[in-house]
Amino acid sequence: MYRFNLQVLLDYRKRVEEGIQIELSDVQRKLEEEKQLLISYREEKNFYEEELARREEREIDVEEGILYRDYLKGMRAKIKKQEEIVARMRVELDKKREELLALTKNRKILEKVKEKDWEKFARDLARREGIFIDEVGIRGYQRNM
Repeated sequence: MYRFNLQVLLDYRKRVEEGIQIELSDVQRKLEEEKQLLISYREEKNFYEEELARREEREIDVEEGILYRDYLKGMRAKIKKQEEIVARMRVELDKKREELLALTKNRKILEKVKEKDWEKFARDLARREGIFIDEVGIRGYQRNM
């Protein structure tokens, strides 16, 4: 019966690769969530900038104007922080992709080795079967003589 000597290693590499695929998927999902949060912050900031501009056209209380400006200043800081988070997550995503690519290459190399080992085993088995059949035929011929 055929047995690949490096099957344990191949199985291990497959499990590690599957784990990294799950991690990559999680990072992609988190990145999308963070990007959506950034978009919502920008939309909120734009809304309040437009609201402040509309109110300033109609006269605005000084304290209310200060509140708007302080809020917008806080939103800009929040947006900047969120942009940094998104940038870090993109870097993390790229690292996970590179890691997955390397693991996939290593697994495929082992699979090629397994495939070649299987072909060698099959050729050897066919050769031995041929020898056995020849021996059976020769013995049968010898008995008939």
